[in-house]
Amino acid sequence: MVVHLPDEKKPHTPLGLERIKRMVDKAERLNVNIALENLWNLTNLSCVLEQADSTRIGLCYDCRHHYRYYPDKDLLSMYASRLMALHLHDINGVVGHYQPHSLPFDGIIDWSIAMNEVAKSGYCGATAIEVMNWEYSDLTAEEFLCKVFTQAKKLDELRIV
Repeated sequence: MVVHLPDEKKPHTPLGLERIKRMVDKAERLNVNIALENLWNLTNLSCVLEQADSTRIGLCYDCRHHYRYYPDKDLLSMYASRLMALHLHDINGVVGHYQPHSLPFDGIIDWSIAMNEVAKSGYCGATAIEVMNWEYSDLTAEEFLCKVFTQAKKLDELRIV
């Protein structure tokens, strides 16, 4: 399960942390993972990951959000042992401005560096692409899905250390 924590304008509270702990207890009983996605929420994300001592809670690494909000932080090194899921998509333009979820290799992210960092983290789960088809309206649904599949295979090839 992927969870979005509140952003930096809404700092964590004791009540929020208690709710997270209840979620983690339930996840442990049900053998479910809770992956917290990095958005504009590094303070909250760090707090929860530091306080929740469970193998059932970790990080859903979103590369576009990383490059958009915290490009100077090495999130994958910081939370390598907690990496549970990936959301991979590209930035088609200026970092810091809203961009649609573009296909990898169609924007400015250096995927050889990004996937090398994923590989170094020890993560061996699925390569998940999180894209929208807004920029690909010239493609049929089948063509778009084939392109997504091709890009995912290229990303997988870059994960080999």
